Amino acid sequence: MEPRAHHLIIGLFTILAFAAAMIFLLWLAKTSADQEWAYYEIVFDHAVGGLAEGNPVLYSGVQIGDVIELRLDPNDPGRVRVLVRVDQSVPVRENTKAGLVLANITGSMSLQFSGGSPDKPALEGDRDDPPVIVAEPSAFNNLMANGEELLAKADRATQLLRLSGQLDDPDDDGPDPQVGI
Repeated sequence: MEPRAHHLIIGLFTILAFAAAMIFLLWLAKTSADQEWAYYEIVFDHAVGGLAEGNPVLYSGVQIGDVIELRLDPNDPGRVRVLVRVDQSVPVRENTKAGLVLANITGSMSLQFSGGSPDKPALEGDRDDPPVIVAEPSAFNNLMANGEELLAKADRATQLLRLSGQLDDPDDDGPDPQVGI
C-alpha cells in the first residue's frame, strides 16, 4: 500500500509544478503584452541592407523597440518605408533623427534614433497613422556607396604617378640580378 501513496504524492507534485510553471509563463507573457507602444514610419532614400523585421530600434544606444514592417514606397520604389514600434514612454520629438547603425560583424543593422530637444513637441500617432521621420544616411552607408568611386580615383592617381615616373611599377621586379654577374 505504501508504494501507491508515494506514486500519488509524486504525481500530485508533478501536476502542481507544471501548473505553477504555466501560470508563471502566462503572467510573464501578459506583462510584455501590456506594454504601450508608439508607432513611427521611417523613410529611407537609400538601401537598407541588413535591416529586417524584428531588428532592434535604439535611442542613443538603448533598445526601445523593434522593426515591425519593411516595404517599398508604392510611389517611389527607390524609397523604403520602415514601420517601427517604440516604448510609448520614450519621447520621440519633431527634431529626432533616425539612421542605420551596424549591429554586429555579420552585417545586421539596427535603427538608431538620436537627438531631439526637449523644447520641441513630441510626435504622436498610432499604428494606422504613424508620424513620418525621414532618415539620414549613415556614415557606413556613405562609405559603402562612395567606396567604389574612391577606389577608382585612387587607381587613376596611381596610374598618373607611374606615368610621370614618380612611382615604381609593381610589375617591375627591379634590376635583373643576373646582369651584374
